[in-house]
Amino acid sequence: MEDISEVSAVVQPRIHSAKKVSLEDQIPLRTPFSAHIDVCSVCNYKCSFCFQADTPAMKAAGLKRGMMDVDLFKKIVDGVADFDEKLKKIKIGNHGEPTLHPKLPEMIKYARDADCADIIEIFTNGSKLNPELNEAMVKAGLQRINISLEGLTNERYFQVAGIKEDVDAMYVNLVHLYEVSRGSDLQIYIKIADRTSALDNNDERIFILSEEERQYFFDRFGNICDEIFIEKIVPQWAETQYDKQNSVGETGMYDQKIKTYKDICPFIFMYLHFNWDGTVSPCTLDWPKKVNIGNSKEESTREIWDGESLRSLQIAMLRGERDKINFCNNCSAPMVCVEEDLDNVKPEMLELLGATNEEITGDNIWIMPSTTIDLETHE
Repeated sequence: MEDISEVSAVVQPRIHSAKKVSLEDQIPLRTPFSAHIDVCSVCNYKCSFCFQADTPAMKAAGLKRGMMDVDLFKKIVDGVADFDEKLKKIKIGNHGEPTLHPKLPEMIKYARDADCADIIEIFTNGSKLNPELNEAMVKAGLQRINISLEGLTNERYFQVAGIKEDVDAMYVNLVHLYEVSRGSDLQIYIKIADRTSALDNNDERIFILSEEERQYFFDRFGNICDEIFIEKIVPQWAETQYDKQNSVGETGMYDQKIKTYKDICPFIFMYLHFNWDGTVSPCTLDWPKKVNIGNSKEESTREIWDGESLRSLQIAMLRGERDKINFCNNCSAPMVCVEEDLDNVKPEMLELLGATNEEITGDNIWIMPSTTIDLETHE
């Protein structure tokens, strides 16, 4: 067991950074909990546990990657500002590396000035942090930065992410970020995975953090951030080679106890995910964009959130038919990535949504063919 007595950062998973409310008591939400805006779907890493490393899967899905136009970003934020209540968070970055976008500080400032969310945060691998960018993000009003380390040595970075990284130079830039952020309201979260596999398919090694490495991680980084944690690698990117090689265990990403299966995915009741090209998903893990509920170039954010497409998807889930919804049926994220569980309140949730008998028993655009429910046998 590592000694964290000299660590100034709080040792906890990022899902515990803010006070949580009971999701079932909030549905239907007039305002999403958060909006995830993927300003850059390109990544400079190919981490072995990420869909970005599965080139055949991306080709098969016809996935196109790129950077979001600044005007589109502003339109999305303006749409978020139209909600009656503030969102809890606007998360910038998800499928790619947001610090590759040359206009990132401008985007952060626009979102912060809009005052439409309690927290503006980004997710980054930290590789592109430097004094100029650090200072620009702090000045822009960034409130939280989540930094994912992929190793503790240059060798491990190359083995796992396929990139030649200078971990000592990265550390210097992290120290600088910590120093320039003091006195601001920026909170820094640093995490590393407990185990990773080799990127090379011919290399079957699994790299598990030793007790010495775990202690080194806390000793070196625990005093240059506000929160720190060692997360678990879990199967969260459905329909990729990595996920096929893994199964759901007894604990999730944050070492929380989990169920082996959930009928209902809580994500689709809480979030909106805006892809770089304007398409919208109800889930951040829909990397191939198969669960498309709208387009922010053509519709307002409120129209998408209140729209028939998302409502039909929510009802399909509450019917207990996630296993019959394309892509969602192959996903483990509801179990391993989120604590919320709606399985025991399906009838109550359907009633709160005002679902009609036809919606509960009839055809649904999200349910694959030949799956109409028999009301007498459906629970």
